[in-house]
Amino acid sequence: MTKKEGYKDLETLKEEGKELLKSGNKDYIDVKIDSYKMSILLFTSGTTSKSKAVMLSQNNIASNVYAMQLVENFLPTDVNLAFLPFHHIFGSTAMIVMLACGIATAFPDGLRYVQDNLKEYKVSVFVGVPLLVEAIYKKVEQGIEKKGKTKLVNFAKKLSNFLLKFNIDIRRKIFKEIIDELGGHLRFIVSGGAPLDKKVAKGFNELGLTLVQGYGLTETSPVISAENYKKVRYGSIGIPMDNVEVEFENKDENGIGELKVKGPNVMLRLLRK
Repeated sequence: MTKKEGYKDLETLKEEGKELLKSGNKDYIDVKIDSYKMSILLFTSGTTSKSKAVMLSQNNIASNVYAMQLVENFLPTDVNLAFLPFHHIFGSTAMIVMLACGIATAFPDGLRYVQDNLKEYKVSVFVGVPLLVEAIYKKVEQGIEKKGKTKLVNFAKKLSNFLLKFNIDIRRKIFKEIIDELGGHLRFIVSGGAPLDKKVAKGFNELGLTLVQGYGLTETSPVISAENYKKVRYGSIGIPMDNVEVEFENKDENGIGELKVKGPNVMLRLLRK
């Protein structure tokens, strides 16, 4: 990191910390942490127009970070592109997951530069909302069409899908040219925040880019359920996290009802006296 006037670089901070420890200062080591106290207050409108305050604890968020690591295929060699805002729970928890997994994170230069940044930073993991994920796929489709390779790609998809039935995966080989347009390293996409077009989810997976969807709320830190590379069903919100219990109440004849959630990720309650 380049040293700048008025700022301290990481190495300087580490050295100062060592000196403090040598001098007997144990404030950092001895600090008492109550992981069940409110650590973050977020406002969300959710399914209503009224903004609501959500109280989350360190335990809420940590339990969700732990659950995500159990089911999703994150690798310490990955590079993540942090596009989501940190004042939203999806973006902030996703960032903590990356840190917990030892993943390097790059910050984009803006919406119009996403494709360039994927190449520049050799991004392998991308977490985004459907609007952005669908925009990236639309560019992929336009590139294929512009080169006059739509029929060829569709045939290749049918061939690779057939071979997958016999556990033969050639997707990243035959679609290398397309994957290279997205930087050449992209392998895993997580979409959340709203329903994703089934065609887009299927399209990315057929190209050899694993795409999973998740579902959650600010009130649940946020992930309730998610697909993973072993369990993908287009249009689905996946399966509940290992430490989350779900139940459907007041179901209609089609099995549609209210989803009830219980788990360590559920927000704190304000106890009234």
